[in-house]
Amino acid sequence: MSATQQIEPNIDHYLAEYARVERDLPGSDDSKRERSAELTRFSEAGFPSTREEDWKYTSLQPVEKRRFEISDEAEPVALDELRAFLPTDLDAHRIIVIDGHFNAALSSLDELPAGVTVRSFADYLSDNAGATVKAREIDEEPGSLTAMNAAFCTDGAYVETAANTVLDKPLHVISVASGVRDERMTQVRHRYVLGENSQATIIEHSVGLGSKAYFANQVTEAVVGRNAQLTRIRIQQESERGYHVSSFFAQQRRDSRVFNHGFDLGGRLARVDTNARLVDHNAEVHFNGVYAPTGRQHMDNHTKIDHATEHSVSREQYKGVLAGHARGVFNGKILIQKDAQKTDSDLSSDALLLSDNAEVDAKPELEIYADDVTAGHGSTVGQLDEDAVFYLKSRGVGEEGARAILTYSFANALVQKVGIEPIERYVEAAILAKLPGGRAYVDLA
Repeated sequence: MSATQQIEPNIDHYLAEYARVERDLPGSDDSKRERSAELTRFSEAGFPSTREEDWKYTSLQPVEKRRFEISDEAEPVALDELRAFLPTDLDAHRIIVIDGHFNAALSSLDELPAGVTVRSFADYLSDNAGATVKAREIDEEPGSLTAMNAAFCTDGAYVETAANTVLDKPLHVISVASGVRDERMTQVRHRYVLGENSQATIIEHSVGLGSKAYFANQVTEAVVGRNAQLTRIRIQQESERGYHVSSFFAQQRRDSRVFNHGFDLGGRLARVDTNARLVDHNAEVHFNGVYAPTGRQHMDNHTKIDHATEHSVSREQYKGVLAGHARGVFNGKILIQKDAQKTDSDLSSDALLLSDNAEVDAKPELEIYADDVTAGHGSTVGQLDEDAVFYLKSRGVGEEGARAILTYSFANALVQKVGIEPIERYVEAAILAKLPGGRAYVDLA
C-alpha cells in the first residue's frame, strides 16, 4: 500500500480487528504470513462497490456502515435450538460450526468409513505445518471478500476422501450464527478434497438464530480428482438480521463430476458466487439454484463456469420466486476458452414475480473463444398464468392457495433434482412456508 493511499475508516476497523485476533487464528507461521498478505489485498480493494460491474445491483452499504467483530468463542447453543434445521429422516454424518468455531459436542462423526476424513478446518491448519489457508490447487479466488475470509477465517469443515472411497451417507455441515451479540461476524472456510474415483455428498447449511445483526462471510473450496464426484447441496437460511456472502470454487480434473444445488431462503441480504473450472477432458458440472426472496429481502446469485479444455459439459438452471418488495439478481457466465473444443454447455434463468413491487435483474452470458462447441442460453421473467389460477380457484382453492401451489410447482422441478428425499421435502416445505398462503399447503412437500 502506498504512503499516499488512504484507508477507509471501515477498513481501518478491520485492520485493528485483525491485530486483536491474529495471535489466536489457527495455522503455522507460513499461514500467518499468507493471512497477512490476504488482509493487505482486502484493505487495498475495500468492500465491493456498486460501481463495479459484478456488484452494480447489490449494495453492501448496510454491511460497511457497521463494525463487525470476530467472536472469540461460540455462544451456547443447544441441539434443540437446531432441530428445526435438521431434515426429518435424514441419515447423515454431521459437523457443526457455531459463531465460527467447531462444536464437537453437537457434531456426529464417529462412524465415518475408512478412507474418509472429516475434521475441523482449524485443526487441519494447526496440525499440518505445510497446510495453507487457501487451497494450492485452486487457480484463483478473486474478490476482496474472499481475501477478507482468508485473512480472518477461524474454522470450518475439512473433508478428504481417499482414492476409490465413497462417503457412505451425506455429510451435513451446519454453520450457525447464534445472533446473541450485536455486530458479530463469522468467517468460515470449508475445503473438500476428493481423491481419484471417490464420491461424496455434502449438505452445506447456513443457519441464523437470535435477533442481533451479524455478517456471515463464507468460502468453500472443492478439489475434485480424476473420475471423482461431488454432490453439494447448499441451503441458506440466515435470520432476518443476517447479511450473508459466500463463494464456492471448484477445480475439476479429468472425468470428474460436480452437482451443485443452491437454495437461498433467508437473510436480509445474500450474495452467492458459485464458480467451477474444468481443467481436464470430460469434466462435467451442473449448477441448479432456487432463490425465493420475500418482504424486502435481497438475493444475488453470480455464477461462472470456465471450460479450460476440450470435451467438457456444463448444465446450469436457476429459478427465482419473488414476492413483496423483494429484489433478485442473477448473473450466470459460461466461459469457453480457445482450447475448449467440443464443449457442450447450456444455461437458463427463469423468474416469477408474485407482486408488482418485486424486481429481478437477470443476465445470462456466453463468452466463447472456440469454434466447435454446442452452447445455448436463455432467460425469462414473468408472472403466474391467470388461467391456471382460475382453474384451481374453480376447484375450491383460495386465491392465495392457488398462487402458492403454482409457484411451488414452478420451483419444485429443480428441488427434485437433489435426489435425496428428506432434503427435497425439507426445502419444498421451506419454500411453501415463505409464500403468501403457502403455509396451509406445507403438507404437499
